[in-house]
Amino acid sequence: MDDELKQVIQKLSCSKAKSLLLHMMYRLKTIKESNDSQEEMIEKLYFSQDRILGVLKNENHFEREYETVHIVCGESAAGSLKVGLEGENKVIGFPDFFAVGSIWELHKEVGRNRRYEWLRDHLIYPDDFIEEEYERRFKNTLSEIDAIPSQVPIVIWTAENANEQTGVCYLFYLLKEKINQIYLINTTIAYQELFNTNEYQYFYLHTGEVVPEKLNAIYQKKLSKPLTVQERTQFEKEWLSLSDSKGVVRIWENNKIKTVNEDHFDEMIVTTAQQLYSKQKEKDFMKSGRIIGEVLGLLDNNVGDAFIEYRLRSLIYKGVFDIKGIPKGMRYYSVKLR
Repeated sequence: MDDELKQVIQKLSCSKAKSLLLHMMYRLKTIKESNDSQEEMIEKLYFSQDRILGVLKNENHFEREYETVHIVCGESAAGSLKVGLEGENKVIGFPDFFAVGSIWELHKEVGRNRRYEWLRDHLIYPDDFIEEEYERRFKNTLSEIDAIPSQVPIVIWTAENANEQTGVCYLFYLLKEKINQIYLINTTIAYQELFNTNEYQYFYLHTGEVVPEKLNAIYQKKLSKPLTVQERTQFEKEWLSLSDSKGVVRIWENNKIKTVNEDHFDEMIVTTAQQLYSKQKEKDFMKSGRIIGEVLGLLDNNVGDAFIEYRLRSLIYKGVFDIKGIPKGMRYYSVKLR
């Protein structure tokens, strides 16, 4: 371990080493000035050590010098930004979907473990995906964010949906000790203002829906001033409020994140199934994917097909639907209302 760290540190450039040292001193100062108990302070020190080691081991994330770092929720949106942005821009896509699943104390290891557990126990993923692929990408992204040099401006992208709005609060909390200038772009609002969407009668709710060229145009023309300390603090407070809840479903309603019950969409699932069955000449089993796809098309709040599939399984367990097949994935079984 010591030899490995020595090799990594020796490869650091002067600017990277200064940035890391400043980050470490700032974090130690914050811990020292907190009102935490001695046990809590020691826990934070160990956590900081782990995060700093992660940065060192992943310092290759910033081998090149970047003018700006962009962070967005979702790897699809990140892909669009990578294609659309010009110049020396680094794009980090947070590999998660924050509209569903536990976010209780997600800024702590105990909270991340709780989220992994909830996803593993409720949503269908390939074998060992949560423990191996998802968890690895999540931790790597945290390290990648930690490794952002202090002199590089950061642009956070969000939009009018629960996933990205929850994610932006989480990101500001993760960045609370960073001294970088941070900018915020709301893709939905910026697109409307820049391209006059009334002409096209379309309302972009997700950053990933916008084509790369227009994301670049938004960045070039709609970047405002960096957020003030007070504005950043407000996002951090909102995150602490959100992460205090043990709810697992969030929707975007009246320009606010709202936590709702797990069964919030159950009635819509049943109603949609009834409408589809009414079009059948003979009542028969219907592929679960057909119902799930229809429900997603009707939703203003995207919670993902995996979550709707989970709720359909829950309705099967409750006796609302009969099932034919094995529910190991939506394409493997069919359902029929009782």
